[in-house]
Amino acid sequence: MTRRLVGWIGASSALLLFCVLPAWTQTPAPKQAPQTKSLPEKFDLRTVNAVTPIKSQMGGTCWAHGTMAAIESNLLISGRWKAMGMQGIPALSEYHLDWWNGFNKHQNEDVDESDKTKAGLSVHYGGDYRVSTAYISRGDGVVVVPLDKENKPDTKTWHSQIPSRHDASYKRFYVRDVEWFTIGDNLEGIEAIKERIMKEGAMGTAYTVNGAFMSKDFVHYQPKDNPKKPNHAVAIVGWDDTKVGSDEMKRAPKPGAWLIKNSWGEKRINKKTKMETPVGEKGYYWISYYDKVCCRDAEMGAVSFRNIEPFAYDQVYLHDYHGWRDTLKQFPMAFNAFTARANQLIKAVSFYTAANKVTYTVKIYTRFENGQLSDEVASKTGSIPVLGFHTINLEKAVPLTAEQKFYVYLHLSDGGQAIDRTSEIPVLLGQEKAQEKQPPLKATKGPNGPLVISKANKGESYYHDGVAWRDLYDLRFDNPNWATFDRTANFCMKALVVNAK
Repeated sequence: MTRRLVGWIGASSALLLFCVLPAWTQTPAPKQAPQTKSLPEKFDLRTVNAVTPIKSQMGGTCWAHGTMAAIESNLLISGRWKAMGMQGIPALSEYHLDWWNGFNKHQNEDVDESDKTKAGLSVHYGGDYRVSTAYISRGDGVVVVPLDKENKPDTKTWHSQIPSRHDASYKRFYVRDVEWFTIGDNLEGIEAIKERIMKEGAMGTAYTVNGAFMSKDFVHYQPKDNPKKPNHAVAIVGWDDTKVGSDEMKRAPKPGAWLIKNSWGEKRINKKTKMETPVGEKGYYWISYYDKVCCRDAEMGAVSFRNIEPFAYDQVYLHDYHGWRDTLKQFPMAFNAFTARANQLIKAVSFYTAANKVTYTVKIYTRFENGQLSDEVASKTGSIPVLGFHTINLEKAVPLTAEQKFYVYLHLSDGGQAIDRTSEIPVLLGQEKAQEKQPPLKATKGPNGPLVISKANKGESYYHDGVAWRDLYDLRFDNPNWATFDRTANFCMKALVVNAK
């Protein structure tokens, strides 16, 4: 979990790269496309009114645009936007996510105020779908953009003007499930991705912007043996099993491509000549099924945001401010300890699964003494087919009194437990120079990018080692020479509560 996605500044910057590298030679594509028995040869979410208009990103915010494009699409195809009484079409704020994701130098609650400028991402330059999910899981977003003077969604202002983190006027949504798919080496996962698109709407993905990989008719293909890393995020909104690029030198080995919604606008205006030129197919492009990154990268390949609802909780109890940064595969059982801040009701819990087809058991306890959990007040068991972030409602709300201690326990049948910890995030735009060394970190930048500092305290997270419960604070990591992960880790399980009336 070391590579992170950043946003390209815009189409004009990307196009400057289109003449840099030589094209990759490929054999002509065969006539037969990959076929599935139950799915159409072609599909386009625009034909079912499940895609919002093309936006034009500012700064390196493609990852935020890919996230919101997928969420907006789900709100439309699920019918929830109308069901919630919302008017017009969804317009969600990429720049609220951009400012308040918690990984940048503007805001990181795990860092003291005086140290905020010494580590972290630069605002407007970087993020990925796990950064988005951490923001969502904390309840900081998703926020509907305000209206401008013409009563239209103002999608631009918050780029330069920092919005409030929380405001009573905001309409906020909570995404209950964020799930990661991959297509597989032999396209064995393609049906699952297609079915998810048809049922749940657009999916976030990534690819490597480079002119050597794009045909003149806007079909992108990066060969698997090309070393370049992903640098741009988009949303998948359909497919065509027969689509293949017209340039033989840039053509995939077989036909079939995803239709993607980009965030570079529909057209570009030359500042000198004032002439307009189209961007892609009115803002849309294609990416081959056989591309190295799209639907293949484990963290950025194909990400689904679904089960979206108005944010209905008064508080989210958590220790994992930055969400899923690593996985402790050897520990199937873990719990987080919390203290209630008021008279409240636990309505739901959230956590990550790091494998597909996982059985979970969630329990709430109110006592941990002499190394033993006791006084169980809630339990729920189920199965989750796709890895990612999940929210589970309890069968019955659990009442809490102010200052009461409670414990969220999680057992997972496979994959281990997700943790937050100090992490390195390679940023391909806006690279910052390494800063002076500060404890407990040995640097504020690793060999591949800036560090995002996480913080932990004793008595917050525990794991069972097969013999007894151990405090995660005392676990020692195999640390690299540029950072210390010790005493920065917490398990990723949260309690979602409402205030008692």
